[in-house]
Amino acid sequence: MAFVTRQFMRSMSSSSTASASAKKIIVKHVTVIGGGLMGAGIAQVAAATGHTVVLVDQTEDILAKSKKGIEESLRKVAKKKFAENPKAGGEFVEKTLSSIATSTDAASVVHSTDLVVEAIVENLKVKNELFKRLDKFAADSLRHTNEKYDQAHRQPERSPDFTV
Repeated sequence: MAFVTRQFMRSMSSSSTASASAKKIIVKHVTVIGGGLMGAGIAQVAAATGHTVVLVDQTEDILAKSKKGIEESLRKVAKKKFAENPKAGGEFVEKTLSSIATSTDAASVVHSTDLVVEAIVENLKVKNELFKRLDKFAADSLRHTNEKYDQAHRQPERSPDFTV
């Protein structure tokens, strides 16, 4: 997630409304809505790069499965990355996991986040409903979806293009 600021600046500097110097955005708190494979992966990378993360989905069962998958993935990463120092690998896993909280109530967590990433089911109606709710509860946060749908609902000031 360290790329967020750099790519946001690149996106803003290439837009027609950009000023001579792009605005630097610091992202510390990330909310990922959708605990499936994609959402869990985004949450893992954000936490592993020093961000605090809240992973949101509909049920505690889904979230427990997501956290378990993240832990298994982190252990594989740690085994390779810290082959020479397994203790450091264990610390990496624990620190990363401690940076990920879970919730079944998006409205209660998005108001205090810097970036909301949507990674929910591929259903335009459901995505529209989610973004309407986010308009009420996360008015000041940046938003991003991992799908092409983003182009249909984009509000450039709150939903920068993170693509390269």
